[in-house]
Amino acid sequence: MSLSRQSNITAPYAVAFSIEDLLLVRSWAERRNLRLSVATDQVLDGAEFEELLIIAPPDRQRRTLTVWRTQTGVFAQTSHGRPRAFATVKDLLESLRPAQQRQRAGWMRLLRLAA
Repeated sequence: MSLSRQSNITAPYAVAFSIEDLLLVRSWAERRNLRLSVATDQVLDGAEFEELLIIAPPDRQRRTLTVWRTQTGVFAQTSHGRPRAFATVKDLLESLRPAQQRQRAGWMRLLRLAA
């Protein structure tokens, strides 16, 4: 049996996170009393996402921060913002840390912007 037509299978835009990254995000969210949800096999604007991480305060239904990973990096986007690129999940979480060491903008400001 031979295949006469080429397959139209394309690689997903966003790929799954490593177990290590998922555990890191889960631990980070738990320490800050945030809810972490993992959405799999999503299609948004024609792009296929194997995995999306959705981070929100426990009392909000609406997503606050959406995180995905591509072959080139990690991206995070608030509900009303533009995506920001990071090299790794650790870099993303470091940028969201509350700031006794940084200006007091950090993740609290980010979460308020998405409300």
